[in-house]
Amino acid sequence: MTTSLPRRSALALGAGLLAAPFLRARAEGNPIRILVGYAAGGPADIAARIVAEKLALQLQQPVVVDNRPGAGGQLAAIALKAAPADGSALMLTNTHTVATVPLTVKNPGFSTTRDFRPVGSVATFELALATNPATTNASNLAAFGRWLATHRGDAAIGVPAAASAPEFMASRIARHFQVESLPVPYKGSAPMLPDLLGGTLHGAITSVSDFLPYHRSGRLRILASTRRTPLLPEVPSFEEAGLPGMELTELLGLYAGAGVPEATVARYNAALAQVLAQPEVVEKFRGLDMTTVPGTPADQGERLAKIDRMLGQLVKDSGFKL
Repeated sequence: MTTSLPRRSALALGAGLLAAPFLRARAEGNPIRILVGYAAGGPADIAARIVAEKLALQLQQPVVVDNRPGAGGQLAAIALKAAPADGSALMLTNTHTVATVPLTVKNPGFSTTRDFRPVGSVATFELALATNPATTNASNLAAFGRWLATHRGDAAIGVPAAASAPEFMASRIARHFQVESLPVPYKGSAPMLPDLLGGTLHGAITSVSDFLPYHRSGRLRILASTRRTPLLPEVPSFEEAGLPGMELTELLGLYAGAGVPEATVARYNAALAQVLAQPEVVEKFRGLDMTTVPGTPADQGERLAKIDRMLGQLVKDSGFKL
């Protein structure tokens, strides 16, 4: 006969086992903070916590997530710029903070190229355009364009934030089909999706993962994505659907301050590569509809430069003014 531990004792034992690596790490080094410019529970925060847990074991130092939500990640970026150049502070963020904000905010308080240096890419995820088939009856991007053309001035395409990549993509769609449809900015995808499902919006652009359950149930239809994804093998990329210049795959990356020594950055990059190679980590990101993308700091810099060029063209074409 086996005897089980009392519930409280079992929980305490489990917590102790989980905490052991961090207690050992705390004894062996000073803590590293990963700044996140978004609230707890969002994609960047969840990704940072996955990475932080595994980095602590690789580096034998405690690694903690420090949320600084606000202004599209600007607060975290400014905090990283002001941090000591000893590698004790890093930032995990998306391309909105390091690419879109510098293009759309007059004085963001930081320069991505001058104040930060890439440590390594973490993961990518795709953006997509979806419509309510009950409203537009559009089965593909061309059909959606025809619907827009017959509803000039009345169509609305929702985006999760003002002056965001989805907003400039929506403007590009309107210009491509020569319609007057304007992006309608929301404060996140959560309040936007009910309006799309209810028919107030005729289309919307956000991450594939936000649309996925409704697409699979038939309540929404994803028409195109920034890049064809294994999650939706039947959905073409925008380029395949006849609308190039929309390959704005979102990139989550890890950054250090510009003054952090190259040797420290190399050490962090090597540890990050070990973390992202773990099947458990790959599966956790896959569960978030993200793809891990390990690589060198130079690889990350090249990815970001490509996004900068593409996003810069979209912003310029939209006529956006600071």
